[in-house]
Amino acid sequence: MRYSLLALAISALLLTGCATAAQRQYQTITAGNRAIVTEAKLCVEAIYNAPEAAPLRPHMPLNPNDATLTQLSDQSLATKADTDAILLLHPRLKACQKTILDGLLNTTPSVIPILTREYAAADDDTILLIQRKMSWGDRVRRARDRVTATQAAIQSEARSVTAGLERQHESELARRQAALDAMARWAQTQQVINAMNRPVITNCTRLGNFTNCTSQ
Repeated sequence: MRYSLLALAISALLLTGCATAAQRQYQTITAGNRAIVTEAKLCVEAIYNAPEAAPLRPHMPLNPNDATLTQLSDQSLATKADTDAILLLHPRLKACQKTILDGLLNTTPSVIPILTREYAAADDDTILLIQRKMSWGDRVRRARDRVTATQAAIQSEARSVTAGLERQHESELARRQAALDAMARWAQTQQVINAMNRPVITNCTRLGNFTNCTSQ
């Protein structure tokens, strides 16, 4: 019986002390996405700062949200040097994007469709830029607007994922509490059974004509 009570105590400790599956998943997602963002930033910065990108840097910032008024109002069209640089660097950019998407498969795959749409739209604009059907200013403005919309969509999806994990967390806590309640009832029943099965010992003492008995 001591073994059973010890097992009960250990089980209760495990049920109350361990992180839920949802908590562990959230921690994994957070750490994984943080690593993906860091790697993506380094990858894109390397392309932007490459010597081959020199003709492009005056026209567009590393972060579209940092575009200057001069860049946003630039009505110039892509030159041959611009086009050559774009065609040279584009495969490197696609490699960065593939690394991001591959990483998201293991963390938040529901974000992948959002990014692939953004990547495709950016490629469409780049084609128009190369074809001299879109000015640099229009290209930068559209990139800025896409980034803003994409960030909002990702944040919305992140809230949805977090809400789902919170529901899983609460559900697991409820199951744990039900298990603890069941274990407590089991322990109480065992105590009653043990009390019923405990042998009764009666001690009697006699003093003259009087007998006094006590039971334990």
